[in-house]
Formats: sequence, C-alpha cells, structure tokens
Amino acid sequence: MSSQVRYRIGQFVRGWRARVSADDRALAGTVLSPGALALFERMPADAQAHSLRVLKALVAEGETPPDLSVAALLHDVGKVAATEAGAYLGLWVRGPLVLLEAVRPALVRRWASAEPSPSLRYALYVHVEHPHIGAAWAQRAGCTDGVCWLIEHHQDKAPGGAMTAHGPWTLLTRLQWADGRN
Repeated sequence: MSSQVRYRIGQFVRGWRARVSADDRALAGTVLSPGALALFERMPADAQAHSLRVLKALVAEGETPPDLSVAALLHDVGKVAATEAGAYLGLWVRGPLVLLEAVRPALVRRWASAEPSPSLRYALYVHVEHPHIGAAWAQRAGCTDGVCWLIEHHQDKAPGGAMTAHGPWTLLTRLQWADGRN
C-alpha cells in the first residue's frame, strides 16, 4: 500500500472520529471576525476539526500572521456548497474521491457538473472548485484580500525561489504544508 493511500486512510479515520471542543470553538472565535466565524460554523465537525489542526500546526511552527490564521480555518469552507445544494460531499464520499483523484484526476473533472443540484456530479464539481467558492464566500464575509487569495490558491503549486518571510507564496507554502499533514 502506498504511503499516500495510508495517509488518506488515516485522514478518513481522523475525520470520522472528529470532535470540536468548546476550547477549539473559542480559539476559532479569537481568530475569526463575526462574518468569518459564521462561515466556519457552517462547516461540519470533521472539517472544523481539520481546519483547527491546520491552524495549530502553523502556530506550533512559529509566528502566524492573521491572514494565514484565518485562511487555515476557512480554506475548505467552499465544500459546504455541496451540502447546501443537497449534494453529499461528506466523509464517506471525500475519502474515496481523494483516492480516485490521486489515481485518475481527469476522470473527476470529466464527471463534475457545475449545475447546483443534489447530485454526485455537483459534489465532484464542488470538490474540485471549493477553493474558488470558499474565496468568494470569504470575500463576501469581509475577509481581507490576503485571506481570500490564500483560500483560492490553497491547492495550487507554489513556485520555488526566494520569498519574503510573510510574502503570499511563503504563506501559501506554509498553509499547504500544514494542510498536507492534517
């Protein structure tokens, strides 16, 4: 079994057992504005727990600018679009979907449909496009341009080369590092 498959199975188990404590909710409340907190609260418990683990990993590694902290908590909020359209993109679909995408990414995009509906095809669309959906929601909730950019690009490949300590690509790389480990 490949290490990526083992990692994804572990991620599924963590999501299945996810709980968000009162202390974790309080932490989110200290990082997020009321509008951003309302977005966070729309996410299911497993997504909230994942986002909190991402934030805690970043904080454990050192200084975490406010935009990075907010983006850590909201980077996957766009996935809620599926649920709100009646399409299931919960843990039981995301686990196998991520594995399928790792093996056949073009297949997922080909099956996806942008038409909001309670269908698997719309859930696939949201899975692929959730960074853009989440960034638009964050912008409407009053998040900064930096937060919105980080959310929108959190699945993009960052370029190499010299970067400033808090430049956007450095922050994106840190967000991706923490997301990839949680």
